[in-house]
Amino acid sequence: MCRRTTPSLRIALALPALIALHASPGAVPAAAQVAALAGRFAYVADESDDIEQAIDRGTAELNFFKRPIARGRLRDVNAAYQTVEIEQTRSSIAIGFDGHPPIVTPADGAPIRWRRDDGEVFRVRAEWLDDALIQVFTADDGQRENLYTLDPDGRTLRMRVTITSRQLPAPIVYTLVYRRVE
Repeated sequence: MCRRTTPSLRIALALPALIALHASPGAVPAAAQVAALAGRFAYVADESDDIEQAIDRGTAELNFFKRPIARGRLRDVNAAYQTVEIEQTRSSIAIGFDGHPPIVTPADGAPIRWRRDDGEVFRVRAEWLDDALIQVFTADDGQRENLYTLDPDGRTLRMRVTITSRQLPAPIVYTLVYRRVE
């Protein structure tokens, strides 16, 4: 005997799977989110935080010997990118800076191994968190998190940078602002 399911029963049977898919951290976001954040953006210096001040504040409590070393290293690797380009396919997220080849990671947040121009190796991952895109660089001595959000105007991209290390007394946090390039 073949039993037919009613529409309400089909919804009840599918609901747990839909909830799990929506709640899973590696779920691909809605197409509208991807389309909104995808594009090329140019740096807006006068609306961005001062990176030098953020580094100085974050290293102020270090001792006399460690402070200049930490500040020098942080300044070397925390310049403001002049352009950011974001693309996503169903299976990957590509984020490029200043015309360099993009860093392409799986869209589900799985890490890849990536080598910066100076030779330092990182584990890099990217994934969607609600309506934000997070990109995390992890090295043996610390981590940098870039959190990308789009303002309601659809043109302004904010990249909140958080740097953590067991060598730092507290995280260094600053925000860089970018405008969509038409």
